[in-house]
Amino acid sequence: MTKLIIAEALISDINEIKSEIDSDENIISISKNEFIESNNAALFKNESYQFVDDEFLTYNELKKLNYNFDDKYIFQVKKSNLKSFSEVSSLIQTFFPDKKKNVDIYPWDLVNIIFSKQKKITNEILDKFCISEMVFRQFLSYFNKELQRISLLSKYEQDEVSGLLSEKIDYKYELAEKRKSKLSSNDISKSLAMIYKIEKLNSDSKYSEENAKRFIVSIKNILQF
Repeated sequence: MTKLIIAEALISDINEIKSEIDSDENIISISKNEFIESNNAALFKNESYQFVDDEFLTYNELKKLNYNFDDKYIFQVKKSNLKSFSEVSSLIQTFFPDKKKNVDIYPWDLVNIIFSKQKKITNEILDKFCISEMVFRQFLSYFNKELQRISLLSKYEQDEVSGLLSEKIDYKYELAEKRKSKLSSNDISKSLAMIYKIEKLNSDSKYSEENAKRFIVSIKNILQF
């Protein structure tokens, strides 16, 4: 059965609202292009739910793709387009996540934006993560671990990396593998060096909001795909 998340702003991390969409299953995040490719080529139904995280979908788009609403996908749909899904109402579940969650942005949201060429960093986002040294350091810590995971997966198997990082293998590894295939080891190494440089700069001198903003914009230019 297809699940629809009704929202006015895209939700980039399905785990934020997993408890609200009646799912204890593993959910894989994919792009709209990846969904179209898999929908055209699929011979078997998905074992896990797949969540399109980068664009809203409409009923007309899915109809043109001859999409089977029995398949296990989660789409994001604007409220204004929900009525058009009435023809398949018995084949879908609709969810209206807490509106506040559509406004808040977390470190993993910013990381998703950094990697995505389709998503832009707004001044509001930069202000949120750079306004204080503590918030910026929290983001850097999260981002550094994301990059370390990608870097290690280029050299070791998943179980070895999970042991080194003291974490379980879950959706983070699926995402890291996908990102690894899009990035060069040189870009990852360069980005890790930039993190070390900004951390040292912040330790050696007074925290600069402008330096933090320049760092985020610069590293996005390197890593976005």
